[in-house]
Amino acid sequence: MIVDTPSRLHLGIIDLSRRFEREYGALGLMVKGGYRIEVVTGEQGVKVDGSEKEQKEVESVYDNLKHNYKLDNGFGVKVKRSVPRHIGLGSTTQLKMGAAALMMNISGIKYDVEELATAAGRSRFSAIGTYGFMHGGFILEGGKRATDDVPPLSTRMEVPSDWSFVVVWPEHRSSYDEVQEKPIMKNVKVPVEYPRKISHHIVMGVLPSLKDRNIHDFAHHISRIQRLVGESFSEYQGGTFHTAVSETVEKLEELTYGAGQSSWGPTAYGITTRDKVDGIKKEMEGWLDDIGLSAEIWIAEPDNEGAVFDQ
Repeated sequence: MIVDTPSRLHLGIIDLSRRFEREYGALGLMVKGGYRIEVVTGEQGVKVDGSEKEQKEVESVYDNLKHNYKLDNGFGVKVKRSVPRHIGLGSTTQLKMGAAALMMNISGIKYDVEELATAAGRSRFSAIGTYGFMHGGFILEGGKRATDDVPPLSTRMEVPSDWSFVVVWPEHRSSYDEVQEKPIMKNVKVPVEYPRKISHHIVMGVLPSLKDRNIHDFAHHISRIQRLVGESFSEYQGGTFHTAVSETVEKLEELTYGAGQSSWGPTAYGITTRDKVDGIKKEMEGWLDDIGLSAEIWIAEPDNEGAVFDQ
């Protein structure tokens, strides 16, 4: 059995004030082009054809499943297409969710998204990739109480198919992984004005503009949210945005309707329409050459479907 996962653009954490019943909360959306994973039954244990990091992560998924569901059979797992790690595209979640879903499907185990996330060890601070794996589209999740294993899904909406994202990744650069981010997420605290402003942009800007398919307003509010979120983490990433892409975000803001940094970065993105992406990509390539920055640029299309399984 094979699964094709999406990737995700993380558009921001909502509340780091520690002033309310729930904390964190997040918004993001899924784009096409994630992992392609094949799983077959094996005699015992799990054998992974992938990088050393991918091997360890899939093995941890198998160990969790074996402990919680007492699996009888083993698996052979082949990573046929991968996503760059720790650059802001949610690669770990998609790999683990994809592997867990395939093993459970093959084993005839019924599950919901929360059970799948728990089996994969995801949604510690954000569930964008978790719900995006299952449903695709734009995801808004409601943050966690102390007792919550997985934050609740607040809103899931379609992203217009004629919208596109110009994605820029400085080559050979990465950011915090799950272990490194944990103490930051546990300790960072911002004034209550930050979540209030971010929430206002979401409720009065992002959601209605997405419903109205108004890319100008949507991108404007995402840009404002991204700067508020970036200011919250500026102590840990060298400024409002990751130092590797701060200039890139500003350039993308000039060329597109709005721009930001996905998660910890250093991936930046600009929001535009499909008919404009080729020209913007060409301009970005010329600009990157002029400033001497080696970066990969690609066009990401919205994924409103989520993971796709094939026998």
